[in-house]
Amino acid sequence: MTPTDLTRFRLKEGTVRFMTIPELSVSKTGSHIAEYTHDRLSFMRRVVTECGALGRASFQGRPVLVVSGPEVMHETLVEKAKAFRKWPLIRLVLYPLIGEGLFTSEGTHWRSQRRLMAPIFKPDQVATYAQHMTQEALRSVLHVREGEGISVADLTTRIAMGVVGRSLFDADMCARPGPGTGHQASEADQLAEALTVALRWTDEQVARVPTYIQLALREWLEGLGEKRPGAVRRLTEHALDYLELPLSYRLSRRKTGVRAAVQVIDASIERMLVARRKAGLAGDDLLTRLLRARSEDGTEGLTDRQIRDQAVNLFIGGHETTATAMAWALHELAKAPALYRQVQAEGDALGGRTPRMDELRELSTCMRVFKEALRMYPPVYAYGRQAIEDLTIGGYEIPKGTVVLASAYGMHHNPAVYPEPERFDPDRFLPEVESARHRSAWVPFGNGPRVCIGNHFGLMEGQLVLAALSHRIEFQASPGSVVLPEPGATLRPNGPMTMTARLRNRSEAPQPAALLAQEAEIAALV
Repeated sequence: MTPTDLTRFRLKEGTVRFMTIPELSVSKTGSHIAEYTHDRLSFMRRVVTECGALGRASFQGRPVLVVSGPEVMHETLVEKAKAFRKWPLIRLVLYPLIGEGLFTSEGTHWRSQRRLMAPIFKPDQVATYAQHMTQEALRSVLHVREGEGISVADLTTRIAMGVVGRSLFDADMCARPGPGTGHQASEADQLAEALTVALRWTDEQVARVPTYIQLALREWLEGLGEKRPGAVRRLTEHALDYLELPLSYRLSRRKTGVRAAVQVIDASIERMLVARRKAGLAGDDLLTRLLRARSEDGTEGLTDRQIRDQAVNLFIGGHETTATAMAWALHELAKAPALYRQVQAEGDALGGRTPRMDELRELSTCMRVFKEALRMYPPVYAYGRQAIEDLTIGGYEIPKGTVVLASAYGMHHNPAVYPEPERFDPDRFLPEVESARHRSAWVPFGNGPRVCIGNHFGLMEGQLVLAALSHRIEFQASPGSVVLPEPGATLRPNGPMTMTARLRNRSEAPQPAALLAQEAEIAALV
């Protein structure tokens, strides 16, 4: 859709032309796509400052609508969700890694997979994973010594990997050093490294001009295929299939970089599927449930490729995003001693045990801290959509083909929605305050029909891990250290976020015999 097409769009009565939406000024980089690539958070804040809830930008000559207000966010993600598809750019760059998973699939295929997986994430099922969350948090700090410098980002990543590993794969995903042994690399380490390489590669593709050229070619072929019958249509379909993967991926060497990373992921999941089938699908982990899953009439299941794609989706969503949010929560707690003491008091009341579901309300400060961390540092900081029909957003005509960037970060830092948005304030999520806000004012998991299927899982994990960690360890920020959010595949810290560990509820650091006893005690629960 070109600017000329947009100005010619036929208006309905009472609406306003797309080209009259406030336009973001061009920064020193000389283009909006360059700014988005190199300083995304500044880009999203500038849209709010200059344009408000709706702003207009240009990515490689393509008009982009940036949404940063609750009402227009609700229109985009909830009320008019059927008028959009995922932005094809996101699907293109993520396809080598997650294929036709829930995050990238569309239409009937997406709906059928969502129905098959929904029972796995019902509240009563999510509750069964609570013990995993507390146990993994406790295991992670068994060998921590008083005054030791800890990379909090690495710690929360290992915890989240352990939780999703046991819940999804029924496997211990994090090898841990025993007394006097040293760390031994596990398959989980290789899988985590492969995911990191693949996610870094996908982020790099968003900024490459060839990616946009391939995207434009795909859209042209899609339009051509609709108009031409017979052999031309079949040829077009073959071309579209070939262009499903980024050409930079197809042309990359098979045993290096992203191709090697994807092979590691595929091989790991294939081994797990073989093991589940040999065990007669007798387990209760999510991977086994996916193998057993059937449609309502009992005839439709998931293929191995579909299970692989869903497993990767869930692994990324279950460890990458949650780990990042937990790290940011600990970062903010270290700067707020009084608030930290409230969190510690809630963890101490449990004494390290897993709470019953009816006791979760007693961890209200932990939940509010985690929600505020998700507001200030939303792991998924923007959602890309493309209009598949003409519609209106905020009273403006939005033509078919328009790219819409639903800016979670921009809205979460919009002072019209959250006064003093750069101040960490968990009281924003007191029940009475939260209920007074628009339901789409907080969207770290998205909203509408495509809301993250594991949102309840992630919220409970953050709440329980903060309580368990705070009972055993207090993290103190290193003097003079500055940690900033760095937007890549998720909004991660730009460094290791190293903090000093102070032991709590232990008179002294445990001796080797005590460490072995504690490890055995928790391993027995595992």
